[in-house]
Amino acid sequence: MKRAAHLALAAIVAVSAIASARADDGLQLIEQKIKAGLIYNFLKYTQWPAGSPRQSGNLSVCFFGGDPFEGNLQPMSGRTVNERTIEVRGVASLAELKSCALVIVHSAKRSEWPQIASSLGGQDIITVSDFDGFADAGGMIEFTHVGNRVGVKINEEALSANHLVVQDRLLKLADAVRSAPSAPR
Repeated sequence: MKRAAHLALAAIVAVSAIASARADDGLQLIEQKIKAGLIYNFLKYTQWPAGSPRQSGNLSVCFFGGDPFEGNLQPMSGRTVNERTIEVRGVASLAELKSCALVIVHSAKRSEWPQIASSLGGQDIITVSDFDGFADAGGMIEFTHVGNRVGVKINEEALSANHLVVQDRLLKLADAVRSAPSAPR
C-alpha cells in the first residue's frame, strides 16, 4: 500500500512538473511574440538618414550569436514595413552586421559587446538585446522584465549618435529612455 501511495505521489509530482514546464514554455512563447511585435514597431517607427542603404530595398533583421527567439521571429520574414520587405537571418561575423538594419545581439555575446559596438559605431543600424545593462553600455534598445511583462529601455543618445530618429510613439512604449543631449541654442 505504501509503495502504491509513493508511486501515486511520484506521478502527481511528475505531472505537475510537466504542466509547469508547459506553462513556462507558453509564457516564453508569448514573451517572444511580444518582442517580435516590438521589433516590427522598431523598424516601423525609426527614420534612417537620407542616402542610407536602409532607405530602400529589404530591411534585414539579423541575429548575432544565435537566435534568442528560437525561430519565433521567422514569420516576420517576407512581411513589409514602410513599403520594404523584412528579411530575417543570422550573421556570423562583424563584417556581415553592416548589411543589417537591425541587429539582435544574443546575450551570449555580452562580453563581446564593446567590440561589436565599436564596429557598428556611426552606422545607422539599430542594436537590440536583452542582457542587463545593454542600453547603459551604448546599446540602443534593451528588452527588460518589469514584473511579469516585457519592458523596453531606449538609449536615445545612442540612436542619435548613429543618425537614427525614432518617433515619439516608440519612445512612449519604453519604460526608461536615456535622452540624447539637447542641442545648444
